[in-house]
Amino acid sequence: MLAAEVDAIHQHVWQAVRERWAPNKIHGHGPDHAMRVYSMGLEIAATEGADALVVGAACYIHDAGMRPDVGRTGHIERSLQIASALCDDLPKLASVRNPLLTSIRYHEVELASPDQLPTEAVCVRDADTLDRLGFTGIRMTLQYGVWIGRPLCHPTDPLCREHAPDLNGFTMDYVRYLESLSAHLATPLARSKSIEKQEQHELYCREFELRFRQGRMRDHEAALDLVNAHIPSESPFE
Repeated sequence: MLAAEVDAIHQHVWQAVRERWAPNKIHGHGPDHAMRVYSMGLEIAATEGADALVVGAACYIHDAGMRPDVGRTGHIERSLQIASALCDDLPKLASVRNPLLTSIRYHEVELASPDQLPTEAVCVRDADTLDRLGFTGIRMTLQYGVWIGRPLCHPTDPLCREHAPDLNGFTMDYVRYLESLSAHLATPLARSKSIEKQEQHELYCREFELRFRQGRMRDHEAALDLVNAHIPSESPFE
């Protein structure tokens, strides 16, 4: 399929799902996340020889099943339903239904997956994982913490260095947990890009801890201000 045809299908998919992404900005998974994952996914696909049609469409759909009322709960099944409906509407997308659905089903790196995933699914998973690292991932996690009502951090161990991580208890415990995701990246390009993301993570944690010790890191708003000092708070894609 010609690149122009692939792009036309991707744009059709995006127009069909963009309104599903927009409300999820409230918990950090808005259109900016979709666009970043899409861009990274296609870049990784080009280096891996993967089907760009599958990768791009899956990146646009993977979190489209999230909702502002329930967040992540059940979002993969809803995203799969959205993808299936789009396959019914678009014959050329229907021709790649199986790898598309597989790429969406296994896009979260923490989920158990078959030993031999299609290359396209690996590209989508690495692209999503990369966006969960560094400044972008920290901001998404902080926004989700505000939405779900988590306390910002442990009162005496803010960076979770001395206690077992409580991912449902403290937002910064989850931020520290993000460090572990880079070990699961499978493609050389994603692993290479993760180096800068890890540097961003370390910089943020140093600055967070300094401000915490100074009594300046009291809430999620202050934590978001710190990350927004490094990246814009609004995305041009929204």
